[in-house]
Amino acid sequence: MKFWRKYHKWAGIVLSFFLLLFAVSGIILNHRSLFSNIDVPRSILSSSYQYKNWNNAALKGGIDLDSTTTLFYGNVGCWQYDKINDQWTDFNIGFPNGIDNRKISKLLLTQNKRLFAGTLFGLYEYNGDKWQAVGLLEDKITDIIEVNNQLHVLTRDHLLTANVTNKQVEFRPLTLPTPSDFNNKSSLFKTIWILHSGEAFGTFGKLLVDALAIVLIFLAITGLIWFTFPSLIKKAKAKLKPRKRKQKAFKFSVEWHNKIGYYTVILLIFTTFTGIFLRPPLLIAIANAQVPRIPFTVLASENPWYNQLRSIRYNSKYDVYFVSTSKGMYALTADYKEMVKIPHQPPVSVMGINAFEEIDAENYLVGSFSGLYLWNPFANKTLNYLSGKPYSAPIGMSRPIGQNMVSGYYKNSGSETYFDYNSGHQLLGGKANMPNMPSKVLTSAPISLWNLALEVHTARIFQDLIGAFYILIIPLSGLATIALLISGWWIYLKRFKRKIN
Repeated sequence: MKFWRKYHKWAGIVLSFFLLLFAVSGIILNHRSLFSNIDVPRSILSSSYQYKNWNNAALKGGIDLDSTTTLFYGNVGCWQYDKINDQWTDFNIGFPNGIDNRKISKLLLTQNKRLFAGTLFGLYEYNGDKWQAVGLLEDKITDIIEVNNQLHVLTRDHLLTANVTNKQVEFRPLTLPTPSDFNNKSSLFKTIWILHSGEAFGTFGKLLVDALAIVLIFLAITGLIWFTFPSLIKKAKAKLKPRKRKQKAFKFSVEWHNKIGYYTVILLIFTTFTGIFLRPPLLIAIANAQVPRIPFTVLASENPWYNQLRSIRYNSKYDVYFVSTSKGMYALTADYKEMVKIPHQPPVSVMGINAFEEIDAENYLVGSFSGLYLWNPFANKTLNYLSGKPYSAPIGMSRPIGQNMVSGYYKNSGSETYFDYNSGHQLLGGKANMPNMPSKVLTSAPISLWNLALEVHTARIFQDLIGAFYILIIPLSGLATIALLISGWWIYLKRFKRKIN
């Protein structure tokens, strides 16, 4: 009993710092749209968060408007580059305030010269002066393509189609067919993710997890008050009234710290336990596991593709679509009635696909945090595009990311490049086709509060301080917090029983 009292006291003091960070950042992560217009200057952050050479997923790709003008897009929004004058022009007018609102997943110039942008919060069309929102019932646009005058907009859940020749585009939502290999299972990673965030039970679940975060904040603060009370009393001896106020604060803190901690301990342990599996090294153990979909949660949706669609391409030679999903690559018939998983899969990180380009009628370039690969779905061949060596699928557990973390790709008539998340622009062939990041772009590209909260919640914010050891913060602090909660519950239970007796 004495050991657990000491552990609860001293471990609580150390862990309170991390618990406050994780709890506050978790609330922000649960409500992205609410905080989407709030930005934080990158200048106040460490070196890892400074843009250099188009790193940190600054760009995902680009489209050439003509031989001298290119629109580049990605996390920095959309920027027009004039190659002749080496001039950059802000192309973000019309998007809502906040860098998160102009995070573009795909830019498309149609055959009849209409320009569309798919963003995290919806679809936009450029009207010649600014971007205008296109009315959709869904957000989280992941990809856009044009096939035979039909605009195909892929969201996390559905495929939306519309005739692009009509002035007013009216979209028809399609729920993609249940695949032949459907087994009513979901990835264990995704299951744990939505349980940890509360998303599994919709808005109610998120609010419940928010309440648990508030409980953690309360426990951390009242615990610190409890610890510091003796020193406060000594300083207050000379003044009776302040002393009484502090005694009341102490009494309140002790009473409700015990009660709230006791009655919420199971839920707090659960949310802590699920959190430690969402980051390496424990993530490696669950990255490829599949589990039955939990009934009465969002995973049990009638839509077999709920929150799983990532990218789409059309092959005109074979009249078939290729759809990248969180469960792998699938072939979709041109009439949208049948989906079949492709036997030979290119490697795609659990974080999702970031580049999907048609090289010719037989080959596609597939890029993610697992690397960059040349994939031939018809010949069942995959080559490492950077080394030229055949790809061999790893056996057993493997790292969820590769040596080359591909966050984007761009090719024009003379050059080819990809964007590495850490090192930025990497030339693959031809002459350099990417200018340095201009100050105009740098000063207009802060980090969103949501993304900063994600860095805090995953402990990556400490990477520049302690190096690669930061990956141990989540599992170690998680396990220590579970022990802290159990010790507090045990101490309170013993005292409660003693009072009864």
